[in-house]
Amino acid sequence: MSDDDNTSGPVTLRHLFIWAIPFDLGLVALVIVIMMGWELWTGIGFVIAGALGSLMMVGQHFGIGPDR
Repeated sequence: MSDDDNTSGPVTLRHLFIWAIPFDLGLVALVIVIMMGWELWTGIGFVIAGALGSLMMVGQHFGIGPDR
């Protein structure tokens, strides 16, 4: 099948930087949540959401996921 071909390019430093942005924003949100004195679970949720966002971007690059 032609859908199974891995046509993604090599992983560059630019890709790694872009993939890390959602996770980094989640960590920034965690710090803000701690500084504001909000519930810690809110910050943890932001970190988890950022990690999942990064994972989705990596999966999209490599053609892995339910939409492929």
